[in-house]
Parts: sequence; structure tokens; C-alpha cells
Amino acid sequence: MEGKIMADIKGSFSKGLTAINVKTSSFLEAKKIQTYIATLNAEIEALQKEIGTIVYEQWNATGDVSLQLIGEQLLTISQKKQIIQEQTKAAEELARKEKEILGTGDGVKPERIFCPNCGQPYDTPVKFCKKCGTKLQ
Repeated sequence: MEGKIMADIKGSFSKGLTAINVKTSSFLEAKKIQTYIATLNAEIEALQKEIGTIVYEQWNATGDVSLQLIGEQLLTISQKKQIIQEQTKAAEELARKEKEILGTGDGVKPERIFCPNCGQPYDTPVKFCKKCGTKLQ
């Protein structure tokens, strides 16, 4: 009888440790993704400012604007936005795997959503991201 109780305690303890490890790992990975997305957004913002400066300077000097001058920056912004989309999908997959490993409980809990702009996770539906203001619904 004592052996069964000890085995149950040990099993519960082991499950608890596994849950803590999975949640910690997922949390750290999610934060890493969020930081990367925030960095990409800051780089995009800097490129947009650079484009504005280039366009204004050319317009001020010639009265006209050539898209060839800013083509490289536009392409870089497009590439960074694609990476943000990929990172957002990675964060969603991470949340799905965590849910799969830990179990879904009663299945009533809504799936975690992530802001496509900054990667901020939300367990409950929201209309706008509280971090960057992007419309989510």
C-alpha cells in the first residue's frame, strides 16, 4: 500500500516537473521569437524613415522621385515582413506543440493567437494588440 502511494506521488511529481520544463522551454522560445519580431519591426521602421529621407532629398533636388533609388530598401522591408510572418507561424506552432504535450484539458480553452505585427501572444481573443495596436479581428 505504501509503495503504491509513493509511486503515485513520484508519478505526480514527475508530471509536474515535465509540465514546468515544457512551459519554461516554450516561454523562453516564445520570448525569443517576440524579441526577433520586435527587432525586425524596428529595422523596418528605420528603413521606412530612410526611404522618406531619400525620397524627400531627391524630390527637393530635382522635383521628381525615382523608385530605383529606394528599390533595395523596399525589397528588404518585404523580406523582413515575410520573416515576421514565418516567425508568427513558428510561435503558433510552438503553442500548439505545448498544448499537445501538456494535454488540452477539457478542450474548451480557445487556441492562443499571436499578433502578426509584433508576435505578442494572447490566450483570449482581443480586437487590437495591446503592445503595438495592430487590429487582430
